Amino acid sequence: MSPSVISPCTGKWIAHSEDVPHGLAPPLLVLNNVLVVALQVPPARYGTTTAAARRLLGPLFAAGGITMTLSATGGTLRAICLLTASAVAFTLAETFHATVSWELSVALAPDAALGAYLGVHGLAQSGRRGIGPLAVTAAIATRPLGWTVFGTAIAVTCAIQHRLVRDRLQRSPLSVGPVTVSEH
Repeated sequence: MSPSVISPCTGKWIAHSEDVPHGLAPPLLVLNNVLVVALQVPPARYGTTTAAARRLLGPLFAAGGITMTLSATGGTLRAICLLTASAVAFTLAETFHATVSWELSVALAPDAALGAYLGVHGLAQSGRRGIGPLAVTAAIATRPLGWTVFGTAIAVTCAIQHRLVRDRLQRSPLSVGPVTVSEH
C-alpha cells in the first residue's frame, strides 16, 4: 500500500489557503506516512466478513470531507486542527478501503470469473488514480463548497456500493482468516 493521495492534496489545499501556515503540510505528510506504515495490517481484521467490509465504506471518507470543508471556515488554530483531523480521517479511510475493496472484489466474483472481477478491480484503481487528482484540484479551486461536494460524492458512492452489494455477498468469511497478524 502506498501513502494516501489525500494527504498530499491536503498540502495543496494548505498552499492555497491564507489562514493556514504553509509549514503544516510537511508534518501532515509525515503523519500520513506513519499512519500508512502503522496500519498496513490492522484494518484486515475489520474486513473479515462481507458485512463488516460493507459497513466500513463511507463514514471515514465523509468525516474527512466534512473536516476539510470546516477547515476553510474558521481561524488559523481551528484550520490546523481540522486539517489534521481530515488528514487522519482520509488516511484511515483509504487504508480501510484498500482492505475492503479487495475483499469485496473477491467476494462478489463467481468462481469462473475471479480473474475478470479482479481485472475490473485493478481498472477501477487506475481510474481512481486518474480522476482523483482532477477531482481534488476542482475541490481546491472551489474552496469549502468543493470539499463538501468532494466528500459527499465519495460518501454517496460508498453508500451506493453498500446498497448494491448487500444482497450479493456471501455470508461466510472472506480471504482474511478470523485471527489476523495484527491480533497477535
